[in-house]
Amino acid sequence: MLLREEKLLSKKVMIVDDEPDMHEILKMYLRKIENLEVISAYTGEEGVKKYKELYEKGEEPSLVIMDLNLSGRRGVENLDLHIEGKDEKWSGVQTTKEILKINPNATIWGYTAWFDTKWTDELLKAGAKKVIKRPIPFKEVAKMVKEFFEEQL
Repeated sequence: MLLREEKLLSKKVMIVDDEPDMHEILKMYLRKIENLEVISAYTGEEGVKKYKELYEKGEEPSLVIMDLNLSGRRGVENLDLHIEGKDEKWSGVQTTKEILKINPNATIWGYTAWFDTKWTDELLKAGAKKVIKRPIPFKEVAKMVKEFFEEQL
């Protein structure tokens, strides 16, 4: 089997979220997808570190799904700091940028309760492919993830 085919058959998603309840519920829905491995990270820093380790072994996740608000602040506060150039290193936008430095072809989806154009534009400008509004429609996200992997074949 070709390496590309092997990678497509081993479906991996990384969830990066500092809210344990949200993280676990999303993981529960995603685990219903056949042959899907879910990798967990609870901070942006941990997500970048795990992604890099997996990437260096050729085992990186095909999709990263993350919360934009990883610092415990409200999303608007994070956005203001980001626009002023004072954001913390591991906000969702910064985490997206760091993962894309490791692998410019990484696919990243973000989610946020602060669904205004400035915030979503910043994430998309950083390189995310999709932004999902919270509260997360878990069944719909699981369906989107399943379709994402079907499109990869």
